[in-house]
Amino acid sequence: MKAVIMAGGEGTRLRPLSLGSPKPMTPLLGRPVMEHIIQLLRSHGVDDICVTLCYKPQAVMDYFGGGERLGVRLTYFIEEDPLGTAGSVKNCMSHLGREDFLVISGDCVCDLDLTALLQFHRERGAEATLGLYRHPTPLEYGLVLTGEGGKVERFVEKPGWGQVFTDQINTGIYLLSPAAMDRVPEGAVWDFGKDLFPAMLREDAPLYGLPLEGYWRDMGDCGAYLSCACDALTGKVKLDLGLPKRASGVWSAQPLPDGLNLVPPCWIGEGVSLGEGCLVGPHTVLERGARVGNRAMVQRSILLENAAAGPRTTLYGAILCKGSSADRGAVLNEGTVLGENALAEEGAVLLERVRLWPGQTAPAGCRLARSITSGSQKGVLRFGDNGTIRGVLGEDLGPEALLTLGSLLGAEGTVGLGCSATPGAGMLARAAAVGAAAAGSDVLSHSLDSPVQGAGAAARFQLPVSLFVEEAEGTVYLHLFDQSGLPLGRARERKLEHALLQGEAQRVRGDKVGSLRRMDYSQEDWARQTAEEAGLHRPYLRRLTAAVGDATPEDRCLRAALSALGCKLEREWRPGIVAFHAQRGGFSLTAQDERGAMADPAQLLTLIALIEMENGSGKVAVPPAASAAVELVAAGYGGTVLRLDRDGEDARKLYATQPWLRQAPAAAVRICARMAVSGQKLEALVAKTPRFSSWRREVPLSSDRARVMQALAREHARKPAGEGLRMRTGSGWVYLTPITRRSALRVIAEGPDLELAAELCDFYAGRAAELDKELSEQCAQQEDN
Repeated sequence: MKAVIMAGGEGTRLRPLSLGSPKPMTPLLGRPVMEHIIQLLRSHGVDDICVTLCYKPQAVMDYFGGGERLGVRLTYFIEEDPLGTAGSVKNCMSHLGREDFLVISGDCVCDLDLTALLQFHRERGAEATLGLYRHPTPLEYGLVLTGEGGKVERFVEKPGWGQVFTDQINTGIYLLSPAAMDRVPEGAVWDFGKDLFPAMLREDAPLYGLPLEGYWRDMGDCGAYLSCACDALTGKVKLDLGLPKRASGVWSAQPLPDGLNLVPPCWIGEGVSLGEGCLVGPHTVLERGARVGNRAMVQRSILLENAAAGPRTTLYGAILCKGSSADRGAVLNEGTVLGENALAEEGAVLLERVRLWPGQTAPAGCRLARSITSGSQKGVLRFGDNGTIRGVLGEDLGPEALLTLGSLLGAEGTVGLGCSATPGAGMLARAAAVGAAAAGSDVLSHSLDSPVQGAGAAARFQLPVSLFVEEAEGTVYLHLFDQSGLPLGRARERKLEHALLQGEAQRVRGDKVGSLRRMDYSQEDWARQTAEEAGLHRPYLRRLTAAVGDATPEDRCLRAALSALGCKLEREWRPGIVAFHAQRGGFSLTAQDERGAMADPAQLLTLIALIEMENGSGKVAVPPAASAAVELVAAGYGGTVLRLDRDGEDARKLYATQPWLRQAPAAAVRICARMAVSGQKLEALVAKTPRFSSWRREVPLSSDRARVMQALAREHARKPAGEGLRMRTGSGWVYLTPITRRSALRVIAEGPDLELAAELCDFYAGRAAELDKELSEQCAQQEDN
């Protein structure tokens, strides 16, 4: 059987370790990681191998040649422009012929049973078989749900916590038939995960997946790289360590003199120098020519070729690239990386995850909390459940972080920018503008007051990405929108999170720096646009009176939209008129009807869905946690409800065209327009919607969120359908979803009355807590064993 090694990656997430060389050439225990993959293939009888190359192909070809030294035949296929994973393999079909073949990444570390995968593939008569791996924390990977006999049922790319219903991840190892590859167009950019496999799933083609025994890890970043080396030393992954074993857990190119303080496991390459009184290990790799000074301590670290840890240095969890040095007394903490020829001078202290790019220097005696690349600040920011980044001004959200974020956004194209009318928000917005301009992007700024208006501006000008910096009492919320005015979506959020974690910043030459321009878009323009889009496009029979306060930016923009509709506005509710209040950046609406009864956001969303059905649209898109009452309304009109995440891109596209389903001003305009046209009061309109009472609880978890969700799904025989787990129980509904920012589970129950909703919520919250306790005890027992 033949194989294809995909080796075209640049390894941007692995920087600074991968700077200057393709990712498959990253050294691991004395040889490039791709050499370990070739050895794995050869051990399973594969010796005719195609290698796809794109980034710096000559480096791979110069090292491996024709493959004779390793007992294989290598044939190279170079992409001038990236073709995607499937497109690059399609480029090899002239060599592969009409036989089934194996595909594997050149930068993973694994010892999986490829022979078992081949046997399963043949037994099932599959056109494509995916090698799967059961991963304890699968959040960063594509999930594959399989049914009886291993038939693939569903893919979930970059899942949220609420979508982790299986621990089976896609390893990027495939057995493919020519029939499968016939679907890939010649010369086109096509991916296995995004294009080919979903197409086969739609066709109900013989597409299978098999969980494989053994070890697999994507060497995606520096932390994973260090873990791979440690796992090889402890035997978790079976690799050829390439050196004689001189003592228990110690491999060394030369015999070791007496008196060395070595704590196994350790790997010590040729020409390594160990100073008097130094302590090396455990889990330490010293490549060719590395030097450890007198009384230095090096633990769980890697020193690559000719790297040096000087006298009395302390390294824990650090990586020193080729030719880099830590001088006397320097301290390098967990996650520190020194790029090629970088230097930590005498007494420098590098805090967790700080990185020096090649040739950079940490000055003597400094205490460095940020990476030194080209001036960027290390980011540790995370998106929350609502698609925003939240932090404390001056702590985790300062100008350095916004400079980096602006740079990353600028790499995507023109950036829209707005902020609250506070000094802190203005300062952060200016930092983001500088970062975007330094990355070569033009910045279009506006003076709108609230995030919901920023979303409207993003949609109006179709900007690739927009940022609104909101600040309230020292807490900062970063709202990011796509060209439709929607949150970026999970895939783009994850990409940004990782880039912020790397601390990278895009920079261009002086003649390419972007400009800062003012957007020709006023508060009046936004209000008029909102009223026109959401106002039903009909002449109104009467002028409504509504009460809206003006104490917050959200309410002020709500007043502006209703004024543009033609409403008469007051500031306080009184009997006989309606009142509206906007919250959460203008994306949540509450109301008070003519008698003073309150309508919460869930009731108003149901009312908007009813208005859509009465208008004849027949279809609405709602968030994953929207009330089940929306489905009941749609069913009464023969309509359809799409839920975000569950219904994919179709739901997202529809959601973008219905801003009144997500924006408080547009929703208020829609409701008031319906009242004006129909002559009905808000009280009467709300009475037409199904009345569900809801009850919610949070369950703190001590075990893994994903495992608790998997256990609940198995227990109730439910298949995942988008974000979270939604179940109908008699006359009620229960929705369970993990919380992004903390280890906890949210339980929302709905029923025809509050008593039933509370009963359902308490039952499922209790069951989740019981499962969490059981899983925690199982984990503790495994650790004891």
